[in-house]
Amino acid sequence: MVIKKKAHEKLNDTNLQRVAEALSSSKPITKKAACEMLNISYNTTRLAKILRNYEEEKEWRRSRMDKNRGKPASEDEIQTIILDYLMGLPITDIAKSLYRSTPFVSNVINRVGVPARIAQGETFIPPDECVKEEFEIGEWVWFNKNHPDTKGGKAGMIVKDITSSAKRAQQQGCKAYKIHYWVPIEWKEGMWVPWWSGIRRFKGWTTALSYDLASIQHLVDEYDLDVNNL
Repeated sequence: MVIKKKAHEKLNDTNLQRVAEALSSSKPITKKAACEMLNISYNTTRLAKILRNYEEEKEWRRSRMDKNRGKPASEDEIQTIILDYLMGLPITDIAKSLYRSTPFVSNVINRVGVPARIAQGETFIPPDECVKEEFEIGEWVWFNKNHPDTKGGKAGMIVKDITSSAKRAQQQGCKAYKIHYWVPIEWKEGMWVPWWSGIRRFKGWTTALSYDLASIQHLVDEYDLDVNNL
């Protein structure tokens, strides 16, 4: 059963589980209170459909996870995990789409050496297999900048060596590069591009020192990642 969701409604799994537990507790909440918790109009019939759909999906997911339990990650799963993570999807969402557990997804990410997204204030430490002193033009890298589109980690492509004009790089004896990256249009609320028919993303650019970059070219090559989605 497909439940149509409105933008303001809080129908995520966590909230639905909370409402379901509150309705079945020893001192259950009213259906009106349940609707308020979900931020939906008071409609007991729709409330029942939403909760029934949630339980059915949860049972379906449980059965699929049971079938996958103990099976090693397939090449397709590894490819999906790497690409989805580099695109910015939360590990919980990736696990849900694959009918796997979050530890399973995290283990794959750590095992193949995918650079981690970091929280504000944390230090970005590239995996050993991603560390390089010099990068090539056209090479895909992972970087972190204090900008809404790149904060926490973002994939980009080296387009120019700017060491000769970067004083900080010369002072610290390292390389510096200009990087192009792409951001999906849907990430930009309110953006209006009526004359760009079919456009899916826009290009941004930044600069970075070599020790602030992690190469992901080996992941792109080995797992045949679709760079048009990075």
